[in-house]
Amino acid sequence: MADQAYEKTFKPGDVIFRQGDVGNEMYLIRGGSVKISRIGGGVEKTLAVIKEGDFFGEMAIIDGSPRSAMATAVDDVKLLIVDRDGFNAQLKSNPMINYVLETMARRLRDTNRQVEFLLIRDEMRRVVALLVSMAKERGAQTPDGIVVDFPYDYPTLASMIGMEPGKTEEVMTKLLGLKLVRIENKKLVLPSLSEIDDYLRFMTLKEKFAGN
Repeated sequence: MADQAYEKTFKPGDVIFRQGDVGNEMYLIRGGSVKISRIGGGVEKTLAVIKEGDFFGEMAIIDGSPRSAMATAVDDVKLLIVDRDGFNAQLKSNPMINYVLETMARRLRDTNRQVEFLLIRDEMRRVVALLVSMAKERGAQTPDGIVVDFPYDYPTLASMIGMEPGKTEEVMTKLLGLKLVRIENKKLVLPSLSEIDDYLRFMTLKEKFAGN
């Protein structure tokens, strides 16, 4: 793999990639340290500071999803960078390894997403953020709206975002009253993704300026 890689240096404070960026490369630290952080609810949370010998950024080239976190150089950093083609070339000889890595990446992304929801202080916004995320990632478009493909259940929703089932039910009742969601045959239906997305942005701005 070394023949298919190149080195790059970064100064302290340099952003190597941002949360949400398209990722085509993974990185091996050959010198220095890198901070991995996520932003949720307007708050930056440091997940780890990794050092020489560690690697990061592999999830994006495994499953093609956007970067799930931000990487920033803590001090002078030297990285060995491997692109997706070089990485995939190493996997062609063993498809099972590729499958295992994709599964691990998907599970880790689910964990990262849960951390992001937990960083949201307002419980109403936390629930709405979860629903928007599920609709975009798992939803099926129908003439009546987007159907989220899992059995609707208050305890299940609550466990995904660190809330009590009773409080989750209270929030969902409000969303039902606003006609932003419906419940049909134990499925969750979002009549308009754009409307609930707009509502989420409204609550985000309201919380941001209320705290100033």
